[in-house]
Amino acid sequence: MARREIKDDTRSRRTLIQIFILTLWCFCLAESADVGISAMFGAETSIEDNYKTIIQDGVRYINRNTSFLSEVHQLVFVDPSHNRPSNSVYVALQEDCEHVASSQVSALVLPRDQCTASDDIAGVISHATNPVFSIDQGNLGSGSQAFKMQPSPEDMTSFFIDILSYYNWRNFTLLYDDGGAFQNMEGIMEFATMNKWNISTVIIDEEFQNNIPMIEERGSRNIFIYCSSETLLRSTIDQAILLGTMGPEYTWMIGNMDMGIDRQFLEDLEDSNAFITRFNMNYTREQQYALPTARNTPTGEWMFRERCAFDSVIAVGHALRLYRLERTRAGATGSSVLPGDTPMPACPTTNPVVSENELTRYMKQISFEGITGNIAFDDEGNRVNYTITIRSGQGETIDQIRGDWTQNIDYWEDRWDRKWESDGRLNVTTYNYGNDRKIKVVAIRAKPFLFLREERALELNQLVNRRQSSTYTGNDRYEGYIMDLLARLKSHMRGLDFDYEVELVPDGRYGNKDVFSEEWNGMIGEIVRRKADIAAGPLTVTEEREEDVDFTYSFMSGGVKLLLQNPYFVQHYTFRLMYPFGIEVWFINLIVFLLVALLLFLFNYFDPYEWQAAAERGETFEENGKNFNMKNSFWFCTTTMFLQSYDNSPRSNAGRTLTAFWWVFILVMVFLYLFNLTYFINSNKRLVHVKDAGDLLNQDDVVFGTVDEGSIYWYLYKSSIPEYNRIWQRMYSAQPTAFVKNVTEGVQRVRDSNGFYAFLGEAGELDYIASKRPCNLIVSGGYIVRTTYALAVQTDSPLRDQLSYAIETLRDSGVLEDLQREWWEMDTGVTYRYRCQNLTSWERQGVFSFTVNDLQGVYYMLLLGFLITFVVFILEVIVFAACGGKSKKTNSGGGGASRKKPARSGGGGPVGGGQPIGGGGGASDGKEKMWI
Repeated sequence: MARREIKDDTRSRRTLIQIFILTLWCFCLAESADVGISAMFGAETSIEDNYKTIIQDGVRYINRNTSFLSEVHQLVFVDPSHNRPSNSVYVALQEDCEHVASSQVSALVLPRDQCTASDDIAGVISHATNPVFSIDQGNLGSGSQAFKMQPSPEDMTSFFIDILSYYNWRNFTLLYDDGGAFQNMEGIMEFATMNKWNISTVIIDEEFQNNIPMIEERGSRNIFIYCSSETLLRSTIDQAILLGTMGPEYTWMIGNMDMGIDRQFLEDLEDSNAFITRFNMNYTREQQYALPTARNTPTGEWMFRERCAFDSVIAVGHALRLYRLERTRAGATGSSVLPGDTPMPACPTTNPVVSENELTRYMKQISFEGITGNIAFDDEGNRVNYTITIRSGQGETIDQIRGDWTQNIDYWEDRWDRKWESDGRLNVTTYNYGNDRKIKVVAIRAKPFLFLREERALELNQLVNRRQSSTYTGNDRYEGYIMDLLARLKSHMRGLDFDYEVELVPDGRYGNKDVFSEEWNGMIGEIVRRKADIAAGPLTVTEEREEDVDFTYSFMSGGVKLLLQNPYFVQHYTFRLMYPFGIEVWFINLIVFLLVALLLFLFNYFDPYEWQAAAERGETFEENGKNFNMKNSFWFCTTTMFLQSYDNSPRSNAGRTLTAFWWVFILVMVFLYLFNLTYFINSNKRLVHVKDAGDLLNQDDVVFGTVDEGSIYWYLYKSSIPEYNRIWQRMYSAQPTAFVKNVTEGVQRVRDSNGFYAFLGEAGELDYIASKRPCNLIVSGGYIVRTTYALAVQTDSPLRDQLSYAIETLRDSGVLEDLQREWWEMDTGVTYRYRCQNLTSWERQGVFSFTVNDLQGVYYMLLLGFLITFVVFILEVIVFAACGGKSKKTNSGGGGASRKKPARSGGGGPVGGGQPIGGGGGASDGKEKMWI
């Protein structure tokens, strides 16, 4: 009985021990069933515990989905003992290794801000233990073994080079925030150096306004921004929008991947009207609708590193699922499926070989779609098999998809079961065909091709004296020939029902290539840099432009003409009829006139054969002795100047010799004057008849110019035709400068120059300007340069053939001709009576005939003669009255008895003979006689 009691007592103890051992074993099994994941947080990632919440959300998602772990296992988040950043790499390494050893976690998420002294602390830790997840960009060439949730710097270098080459960015400013971001751009810098790109670098200041002077100093309007901190990136963009640096004249490219954008931020970007390119990881978004997140914001508005942190947890779940499936196939069941070998190994003290757990091997086999796109890793932990979506646009089209870039073409084709339609990893085929998107059209303000509708409305309101206010949006903002042309092209496009958006070119230029940077500006630059699909306007087709863009069939013939002031309105110098002779010639001729008159007087006084001596000898009438006194000598010279004759001529041989040479002198001077007078009176009309470059160069009266560094400026400068180069040289050497800032300034300068300045511009635009009131402008009759206008599209764009077909159809049907007539000739509606086609014949004739303005000098001279005559008349009356009202006494009589009868050989007239007019023996009043 005692033995039995002892035996029962022993059995009870044994049972208790077995229960204890079983309980202990179950506890151990329970402990081994939990798989831990942890993270170390830094200054930025610990804000409001966002990242901790995100990781816990990922853990809950894994635990609720039994396909990852069995019911006896679960994933747990191990909260780190501290959330403060380390100030040295050694301290950070020590802290992370201690945390791994003490917490027995299976994976560790490490953001870069966990160590302020390192750009990639996850890459450092990965050489000691794994699996470590990096949620930042990492470093180029670091050799990191961490699982990089963001695309590797090497892949991003290749991606950026493809994108920059596609947009033809040869000159841009790089904004970055620290050395890590700059280091990741080194591959691009090397490529830029080899391809002669010009990249200016600016480190971002927290107060972005301090960066604006440096950006403007660089001169480039292309800005590439790339930051290690997405918080600073968002702050910089917000400030750039407020300060106007992110505006329509700038082109921005946001290098950070999948930047978090909420609705308000997207509206701010749209309102800035800047052309912005950004990048998103391609994903189908199916998973996002079932995410158990504790945050109130949708995952699309999270920062990209926050999404990377979430996907890191999901990646661990997929690796555990693969591990569990393999253990199950090996026969493991229940809690033995995960035997406890998943915790990360402790950091080695001497062994340089990286320590890995079983989970690390399965991490390299996973492939799934997370909220950051497809997630898969290669043997070095680099992310692979992902696709990046490129979004670019301006205004309403800011969220427009441009194309895709894939990291692995073969994987993409296998997944989507279709051909990758590109030779490289960048594919923009769908975008080029214009399907399911708005076609971006860039245009330039040039009446009547295109102008603001509000300007048109304001002009009409002023003309008809009525008030009207309206606000236009979208394409309704513009009016003109180009808008009508685009509307008709859309209706005639074959196989494409597209929508389009018209925007003005920011710099207001047609397009020229810089001599040094070889970068295009203007509308051509917008096409070359892929900011626009079509350039529409009076765009000239040139060989240089055809090297970088494609042109459609031409829609209009055009060229360069000369805008000048209508000669009818030109006020030239009043006495320009004196211009045939220089001022020194007029003075010399006056001296010659006085000298000849003086010599005739002296010959008459001293020569024995002259009239005075003959009269004294009684060989002629007494009054003939005064034929060449001083007064009559002047009158003789005056009459011969007008090819008329005085009633007497010199009698002596000396006098006749002098007279003969005086007549020769007068004939030469008079005919030279008359032959050249028309030239000077007509000087303001010569440019009206200019028909080519030679005619323009053959005149020096009028200075001509064009828009400084405009399309005509560069065309003439770069032309291989000598005459065009001479035109440019003439403009370049003019003082003051012949160049103007824009067409408006050029037109105003023509109006203010009184005919001494002419403007070279596009014929279509000039014809329209000249047709408007006050009708004081006119366009030359010929083309200085003949050109054709066409639409420009990107090189090899399928839009070229489609648009060319539509243009050809419109030309064959006469639509293009009707459009041109409508905008240049008919101009129906309220504005018709304000067009210069309604000028009278007399107003139009002023272009060619002599007008009062041309001949006013003659009228003024005649008026001056009237005044002088009146003054002489008054003086004569005064002198006559002062002399007692009596004339000089003379002998009177019928036959002149007191005089000797003159010899017949001594008669007057041009040859010394002739009979005096009158009866008897001649007049006795002492006056000269007219001889016949």
